[in-house]
Amino acid sequence: MNKHWFYILALTLVGCSATPSIQEYYVAKSEDPNFLVIDIPMSILGINNNTLSTEEQEALNSFQKINVLLFRKTSANADLLPAELTTIRSIIDTKTFEPLLVMNDKQYSGKLVLEGTVEHPSELVFFGTADQGFVLARLIGSDMQVEKAMLLANVIQRGDGLENAEKMIRAMF
Repeated sequence: MNKHWFYILALTLVGCSATPSIQEYYVAKSEDPNFLVIDIPMSILGINNNTLSTEEQEALNSFQKINVLLFRKTSANADLLPAELTTIRSIIDTKTFEPLLVMNDKQYSGKLVLEGTVEHPSELVFFGTADQGFVLARLIGSDMQVEKAMLLANVIQRGDGLENAEKMIRAMF
């Protein structure tokens, strides 16, 4: 009987990592009232497929959704912000993620990282912080490529994609 407990304990310790993954962090915070989790399907962006080139259409089709986690700082939860920022930074600053873009300004900072390779990332993540809180956004899809993500960003920016997503989020409140 003691032998079985040893194996169970060993499997538990081996299976647990000190640092959670981005997905584990999302799941852990999805029930926390200080966080807002939103899945934005690419279809909600209202991109007119008829105006896209073949390459742009292929880029759009390689992504299914944007998974967004928001933390808005209030007087009631302000003391939680430093610990949450430390946790997220400990996840995205590991060797698992490769930084693609770092932005710093007086009012905000942001970092775009990828897991996997530039040719075939398994995950693209944007982490942005400001005094009011932070956003963590994951681009989810199949056959993703960084070049396709950049092309998709241009398509979204060129159209009304961001405005459509903002309207959807505002309608939730």
